[in-house]
Amino acid sequence: MAKLVRLSKTMTDAILMVLKYVRDTTGDEPTQEEFANALKSYFILNEIGNQIKFQRKKQVLAKPAESAPRETFWRLNLMAGPSKNSWVRVGLFYQNVPDAITAVRCFVKDATGDEPSETEIAQSLMSTFIVSEIKNQIDWQRNGQEKTNKPISLTK
Repeated sequence: MAKLVRLSKTMTDAILMVLKYVRDTTGDEPTQEEFANALKSYFILNEIGNQIKFQRKKQVLAKPAESAPRETFWRLNLMAGPSKNSWVRVGLFYQNVPDAITAVRCFVKDATGDEPSETEIAQSLMSTFIVSEIKNQIDWQRNGQEKTNKPISLTK
């Protein structure tokens, strides 16, 4: 049996948001493997690094404001969800997802000199640009597989 790892609520909510966006825009929810592979692509790593740099700069410029605790915005129906991601809805992930998050953490640390917090990574994942780029990366992965499985005809 595969090992499952529990991630924080902040990270789980961010990943669920990405999965929902991909499902809503493509019609098919990505697997954990597709999400992890997209997260580890150089382009996504670089964009997350840029997003975290931007967040840090914005925090320095902005005055700290007290925020009220957010109310839960996820309503999860575990019976209706596809079986491939049922564990995600309760915060349990296969090892490849935490490994991808570790890759993000290492990339950002190498690029900026400071290790990002889990909250910074989660906030960057919830950026509309990052979510859209992850969706594009997953689309590219899916289409690339279909193209490599189809034989190329040299005759008309």
